[in-house]
Amino acid sequence: MPAPSVLPPSARIGRYQVLAKIADGGMAAVYVARRDDGEIVAIKRIREEFARNADFVTMLLDEAKIASLLKHPDIVRCYELGYEAGQAFIAMELLSGQSLWNVWEACRARGVRLRYEMIAWIGARVAEGLHYAHELAVEEGGQRRPLGIVHRDVNATNIFVTYDGDIKIIDFGLAKAANRASKTAAGVIKGKVAYMSPEQSRGGSVDRRTDVFALGTTLWELACDRRLFKDSDDVKTLERVHAARVPDPTRLVDGFPPALWAILRQALARDPEDRQSSAAELARQLDAFAGGAVDARGVADVMRELFAAERARQSAWLAEASAPGGTRVAEPLKSRSSDEVRPITIPAAPPPPVLAPLAVAPNGPHEESTTTAHKLVPILLVIAIVVAVVVAAALALR
Repeated sequence: MPAPSVLPPSARIGRYQVLAKIADGGMAAVYVARRDDGEIVAIKRIREEFARNADFVTMLLDEAKIASLLKHPDIVRCYELGYEAGQAFIAMELLSGQSLWNVWEACRARGVRLRYEMIAWIGARVAEGLHYAHELAVEEGGQRRPLGIVHRDVNATNIFVTYDGDIKIIDFGLAKAANRASKTAAGVIKGKVAYMSPEQSRGGSVDRRTDVFALGTTLWELACDRRLFKDSDDVKTLERVHAARVPDPTRLVDGFPPALWAILRQALARDPEDRQSSAAELARQLDAFAGGAVDARGVADVMRELFAAERARQSAWLAEASAPGGTRVAEPLKSRSSDEVRPITIPAAPPPPVLAPLAVAPNGPHEESTTTAHKLVPILLVIAIVVAVVVAAALALR
């Protein structure tokens, strides 16, 4: 008998009791479950329509194979890969928090943004996790063989911020690794177009510096509060990525720190040879910029300000779902959209606020030329008036 497409509460999958559905993804559904030893975990189970597709199954197996090797505080923990009724699943760490993308959206909804030091600190934690993955090797025949892992899909949706202020890299589903069963054919590109490196956008070979570029793109966008390469369609976005022309944020945003721009400019160099040689080097630079002014507690303060109501809702949902013998929740856990979140009050008095007011209004990728034109209008008007006065005077003197 085939496995049901939606697991009902109290269903078992391997050594896990399903408690409730968290959400549906593109190729898998995610559930909260209790392991036989009492641990509450997340279960990622491939959707029924893809379960018979060998390519999708291989992708899931690859993700589990890579993720199970990664044991770092800044990477989501994968516990095991299993099978139940012919369908593959991954059991992983259950995280409570929001994606960095949701954090950015919540800030925009309130007209605030993260402090530059906090953006740098978050970026440094991501860079440390990436460096660990890049350096990972396995023992074979008494020798260490590098796995050559490259995430290839670093962006704000794949960076998770817990309510306690911890940073987690998630979703190694597109990762490149030496022991991966599914290989990418030459000329085929994988990843979110707006966060690709120039070499990745051409379908060329990639290494750890591709992740450095993608993280640089993500941090530039957060710090400038606007998209970097995103355009009206993927073709135009690819053209922008390929050209890798990065606007100077010190000319876009009042008060943008030149020291942070120097770090991001190197990470966003078109030639990989001109970027930081490793994510560890990028992490050191970002931490030096942050200067010890930010830690996980500060990030937790921001999360509490931004998501107090949503955290309470999630906690109540999880408590109801995981209560022994309790009533099972019927609705999946889904993060509410940012437009449903209530405004917050940012304190103006010391200590310094964990959120800083927006220096500029959120704009699209082409706002620089528009802003320049607006600045020229009054100048042109003054020139026109002066010319008119001069002409009138000349006529009067005739």
